[in-house]
Amino acid sequence: MDKPPGVGPKTQSRPTVPPRPGTKPGTKGRPMPASQAAAPSKASADAGRPVWYKRKYLVYPKFQMPLIILNSMVTIFLFSLVAYLVIRSHLYLEQLVKQTRLPAQNLFIQLLTEQLRSLLIYMAIALVIGVSSTATLTLLLSHKMAGPMIRLKNFFANITKSSEFPEQLKFREGDFFQELPPTVNGAFNALKKKWQR
Repeated sequence: MDKPPGVGPKTQSRPTVPPRPGTKPGTKGRPMPASQAAAPSKASADAGRPVWYKRKYLVYPKFQMPLIILNSMVTIFLFSLVAYLVIRSHLYLEQLVKQTRLPAQNLFIQLLTEQLRSLLIYMAIALVIGVSSTATLTLLLSHKMAGPMIRLKNFFANITKSSEFPEQLKFREGDFFQELPPTVNGAFNALKKKWQR
């Protein structure tokens, strides 16, 4: 009998063997360079981090909020001081105009009042922009300071729970206190060598 169409002799397919760790796929087990096998790429390290506008910047409110409030209060105080001096100067000029007894003194007073009104409106807009900018910049700057402190706190908390020598402490790129991880890691490496003797 003729074989039905599409049915032919079975071909033996070789099983696919996954590449060994530290080897490039498709190179028959040839080892990868040590620099590529040991160090993960920067793209893979940053792949787990969310986009900048989705990140949580208020990570340590007890430290960050007083800084934001303090800087905002300083900005408000400076704008209030300038507004007080402007109003005081306007009242002084208004008194001078009244003392001159010019025929058009009412017109001068109206012009000064309108100028003061416009100036105060512009200063109020500048105050809102200034406080918003100050609070935002303080939040971003304090995030680079509070983040390492939280990471360091969790680092020692994990040591307390496990009672074992920890992995290497690492801070994010751009954070402050970048000199702390080498110091802490060096201290633990020295203790580990002394403990293993």
